[in-house]
Amino acid sequence: MPTKRQLDCGRVFRNARMKETKLHFQRFEFKYLLSFDEFNQIRKRLRQYVSLDGFARDSNKGFYEVISLYYDSPKFYYYYEKIDGAVRRKKIRLRAYKKDDLFAGNIFFEIKRKHDAIILKDRILMDKEQYNNFIKNESFGNIDFANKKDAQNIIEEYDQERFTKCLEPKILVGYIREPYIGTYNKNFRITFDYNIRAKISENLFEHDLDTQVLSDGVIMEIKFNGRLPYYIKEIIDQYNLERIAYSKYCHSIEACYSLPEINASRNYFFNIDKQLLTQQYERII
Repeated sequence: MPTKRQLDCGRVFRNARMKETKLHFQRFEFKYLLSFDEFNQIRKRLRQYVSLDGFARDSNKGFYEVISLYYDSPKFYYYYEKIDGAVRRKKIRLRAYKKDDLFAGNIFFEIKRKHDAIILKDRILMDKEQYNNFIKNESFGNIDFANKKDAQNIIEEYDQERFTKCLEPKILVGYIREPYIGTYNKNFRITFDYNIRAKISENLFEHDLDTQVLSDGVIMEIKFNGRLPYYIKEIIDQYNLERIAYSKYCHSIEACYSLPEINASRNYFFNIDKQLLTQQYERII
């Protein structure tokens, strides 16, 4: 049985860890589909400008796995927001990370909103006990969070969505991520996601995600504020890359569900005006 001093120290450590973990994001995100040959070439070219982020650098493999449990309505409201091209849309999910095949301690509840290329993401950091409480009660109930004020806004938004759309877990998605941050510009981040797999599940810690969603390509995501780095512009031009609107969630739903309301013949690719790659981007949300 832990002593009162041990419990107090544990709370202090957990609260400090929460303060160090970024829980609010506002940035631009561009996505590109690469072959594995292009991925290897581009990664090699980028090495002089970027470095692995700390979590991946501490792993033995140089990458980690992202595991996300997505929520949606019985009739896939968020799925159709994406398919119908809604300018403003959102996703609600639980997210955990695996490093060297082991789950990390942090669990996140996230609400991700998107307006064209602008991403606004808020999340709550949970431990395993808080996660179990949330899953058991299908709500946050009386769970106490260190960042109580910020968490309360997210909880209220989730409750509103849950009651109006009857939200429930729909799909578990996992993939390998190699993440890099700018050596000189820490606000610039580029990730390479591949081996995307999915499974119909209500458990974030499920194993054997056995349905392949994307096995022969790599999704490159450029995440930044302000101006796009010049070396990225050069790479986009050299490889004649076109921005895509690839949704891991939507493709996973189509791979795992065989329902009349799911149209698996759609794809989410579009061209982008080249002028957008050189202009200044400002935070407008």
